[in-house]
Amino acid sequence: MDRAIAFEAIGRGFDPCLAQFGRVVELADTHGLGPCAERLGGSTPLSPISLCICGIIFIMKIIKNEQQGNLAVIEIEVDYSSFEQECKKAVNQASKEINLPGFRPGKAPKSMVEKVLNHDVIEERAAQNLIGDLYPEILKETKINPVDYPSIEIINIKEGNPFSFRLKIEVYPEIKLVSYKGIKVSKKPTEVTEDELIAFLGNIQNRFSKTVEVADRKAQVKDFIDIEIEADSTGQKINRWPKKMQYYEIGSGYIHADFDSQVVGMGTGEQKDFKVPFPANILITEIAGKEVSFKVKLEKISAKELLPLDDEFAKAVSKYGTLAELKEEVKKSLEIEKKEESTADLKNKLIDEASKNIEVEIPKAMVKYETDIMLDELKSSLAQNNLTLDGYLNSIKKSEEELRKELKFPAEARTKGKIVLKKISELENISVTPDDIDQEIRLMAQGLEKDFNEYKSQMGEGGMHYIKDYLLRKKALDFLVENAQIS
Repeated sequence: MDRAIAFEAIGRGFDPCLAQFGRVVELADTHGLGPCAERLGGSTPLSPISLCICGIIFIMKIIKNEQQGNLAVIEIEVDYSSFEQECKKAVNQASKEINLPGFRPGKAPKSMVEKVLNHDVIEERAAQNLIGDLYPEILKETKINPVDYPSIEIINIKEGNPFSFRLKIEVYPEIKLVSYKGIKVSKKPTEVTEDELIAFLGNIQNRFSKTVEVADRKAQVKDFIDIEIEADSTGQKINRWPKKMQYYEIGSGYIHADFDSQVVGMGTGEQKDFKVPFPANILITEIAGKEVSFKVKLEKISAKELLPLDDEFAKAVSKYGTLAELKEEVKKSLEIEKKEESTADLKNKLIDEASKNIEVEIPKAMVKYETDIMLDELKSSLAQNNLTLDGYLNSIKKSEEELRKELKFPAEARTKGKIVLKKISELENISVTPDDIDQEIRLMAQGLEKDFNEYKSQMGEGGMHYIKDYLLRKKALDFLVENAQIS
């Protein structure tokens, strides 16, 4: 009887977090096997393997182990008695879950429970549990590095023949690095120019500015105007914009760039008629591809009134008493920011160069995982501004699926970079110590204002391996920087 089992349904023996980093071998400890999981004998594939897991002996044989690209196909046989034992366990567990009239939960006689049980479900549970127990040893014997849940197909579940199943597993891609030492790259300058300093102070001026009415001149770009609008196209009224608009910013392009250029030079109380052609590829069907006639009356002009850049300005916007002190502090902050940006840019260039000309088929699971990370990063960034992903998607008129498609290319590039860095860590025998991991966890705990020991205990094996993998890539990237030719 052939069956396919979704591995997500397996309740024990597999941790998806660990699977992402190919370290599922240690799973014996993660689902209660602990130190009693014992190897009784070593062997090569295609030879029987004797295993003892929590006192139960299994005889497992790998009858097929093939890999094409990033897909490994493995077929396993296990003595049928092992499957029968798992079926008995599944029946015992089910008897605790089933309620029969006249009996308290879990107290009905086993013979009565067996009569009402769905034996297909019992066999499926038994198969899931048995495969879950064997999976870490299968990875150890085959030495494969999975990146996602495997798909499972039951080959034989009938008595009289070994219990057998087939695994299809996406594995970590292999790459060959030709050259990654001595890469020539240029580093962005980190000096802060006077123009950058003035521009930053100008932003502070804008934040502390106030808007005042202007009566002695014509409208200019960056002014805010109160206007009355009538719009039509070939005699048909356009209702896209409110009849009265307040604080419309000239130069914002909210209606159209040509509209903004037409109202520049108008005075208070002045009325003007003009036409603006709208392109056919805009989202608003009411005006797409049409020439719209506007009748605009300008009722009020307002402009930002900026504080002068002097000592009083410094006192008003900061803790400093003079403009010179404020400029010096701003310069230091900008230098730190530019150094961080320059370092990040340098590292990105090195990864790009090391990844150049490397052909690699990236598993779909890895791209999806990286896309998920990028979406989480976007959500965190939006949350800092009290925004949500749904709100952002509404503003850009896109669905999450459309956004995911847009993120696919950068996600593939980031994944390829991670694959390259991991390979470098292998070639250069870069390692991560328990102290390295503890230091990283300590920094994370401090950022979340949590106790180190408590936070570490909550991480689990998946979290620990995630940190180890991250630190390996980080050290590999540091290696690239140390061995680069930087100008």
